Amino acid sequence: MGFFKRLLGGDKKGKSQRYIDMTGVYFYFQCDNCGTRVRVRADKQHDLLSEGDGYVWHKTVVDSKCFRRMQTVIHLDHHYQVTSCELHGGQFLTQAAYEAAEAAAQAKGDQPPDEQEEASESE
Repeated sequence: MGFFKRLLGGDKKGKSQRYIDMTGVYFYFQCDNCGTRVRVRADKQHDLLSEGDGYVWHKTVVDSKCFRRMQTVIHLDHHYQVTSCELHGGQFLTQAAYEAAEAAAQAKGDQPPDEQEEASESE
């Protein structure tokens, strides 16, 4: 049985391996109206438009609490790092700020443990 676990990746000897999404880029927002935080995934092949030496992503993001629209235009370099962000109706968050706010909300009991994912609509 140990052979099959190792073959299929089930026996990691206590090493926790974090999943790395190679085809997606994640963006984090907070609504100005209600303060709800939103995490949105953009697919590198289908959602990002090639523009000169980088990429651009146009999206209307909607949170699940007040449903206000946040119009976004994000520019990325060729390494998929954010170079600029135009956002109306919300704030752009870093991954660290988003995770810290989510952890603080869970500690206070404000947020259910299952996280809100990709509550957005295409423009």
